[in-house]
Amino acid sequence: MSEKILKVYKIKIFTNKIIKLAMYEEKLAYIGFENDNIHDFYKGYKVRNVLNETGFEKYIEMLRKFENHEEIKINFDDFYLNNLTEKQIEILQEVAKLKYGQYFTYSDFAKLINKVDHTRFIATCMAKNPILLLIPCHRLVSKNLEIKYRSGKEIKNFLISNKY
Repeated sequence: MSEKILKVYKIKIFTNKIIKLAMYEEKLAYIGFENDNIHDFYKGYKVRNVLNETGFEKYIEMLRKFENHEEIKINFDDFYLNNLTEKQIEILQEVAKLKYGQYFTYSDFAKLINKVDHTRFIATCMAKNPILLLIPCHRLVSKNLEIKYRSGKEIKNFLISNKY
């Protein structure tokens, strides 16, 4: 059995935040902030930090566009999402269609995508999203406005207040 190795490259974004990008077999497997734990998504995988951005350029460019509020073309075939079901990926594909500054409660989003009885499932999908920012799960909030985000309340508030 061969080792499963995630190549991780770090960049600075939003002037002072470190983002980790991880690739597995030439596909983007993960985007998270510096203190996020990649092993929450990829248990049993080895992590190898790399200093060379080779292979990451496309995703770095996408993150720079995100940082500048520019339109990003997402192709889910470029993502390694083995930890998700087809139904979860379908929800993430719908979330990826949300525009900058567009925020919904989980229940309003469920109505928007004609899945009114899937509110809890949608919230669970957001918690399992390994590709932060490009799949903008931060654009969904709870009805009571309680801030939940794997990178913490401060980062989600930063993203929302800056209309990301």
